[in-house]
Amino acid sequence: MLREARMQAGLDIDDVEQRTKVRAKYLRALENEEWSLLPGTAFTKGFLRSYADLLGLDARLLIDEYKRQWEEPHELDVNPVRPTIGPEVRDRRRARRGRWLVLSASVVVIAVAFVLIGHLFGTASTSGGDGGGSALGPTSSGPTGVTTAAVASCAQTAGGGVPRGCVSLRIEPAAAVYVCLVGDKRIRIDGHKLARAAGPFHAHEFVLTLGSDAATLVVDGRRRTIAKASGALRYAITTKRLAREVAPKQLGCRA
Repeated sequence: MLREARMQAGLDIDDVEQRTKVRAKYLRALENEEWSLLPGTAFTKGFLRSYADLLGLDARLLIDEYKRQWEEPHELDVNPVRPTIGPEVRDRRRARRGRWLVLSASVVVIAVAFVLIGHLFGTASTSGGDGGGSALGPTSSGPTGVTTAAVASCAQTAGGGVPRGCVSLRIEPAAAVYVCLVGDKRIRIDGHKLARAAGPFHAHEFVLTLGSDAATLVVDGRRRTIAKASGALRYAITTKRLAREVAPKQLGCRA
């Protein structure tokens, strides 16, 4: 409700932050219902009231809904009477906690050992072969086939070129348009209205979410027109393809 009202009012997160004096990360947490990111119940209610007043919404209804769904009941309401625990029960509980701590520590030690063994053997196998490879070469690929070492190499070279396998992307809005741009799992444009051209950005793979079709993309120097749409759009962009994907029902920017 907050996000839709903000977008209808033509405001971005920065505008709301300036007017309400509430930090942008807390405003995004309110919109995404990420209550664990907020500093506490009293602050959350205050933030909701300030945000709702700015947008002309009923703050009381929003706060009541937050309390009904998310506010934890008072401890006295949950446990009005707490029976006395005898020393034997406390000893048994301490013993159980001790066993769980030992078991958890054992699992962590085993996991660390496996990681170290895999790292050592993986490094050894990479440095072998015909002698023509580099010890810094990729040892494994993620879901998109991009290695950690390769992701760091997409920075533009001193001569202005783009490394092989990296795609260059520039966004040119025809009017103010909501943009969330994630490149190699890192947020490049954090879900706000873009009124001026931005870029170029460089990555192996981009995931671009647009609030409307009021934009043109420049991919590796080639202008690509956005497909006509009545709502949000999402594209996956690499050096080999520009593929339209299913647009999200609610706009939000996450890596």
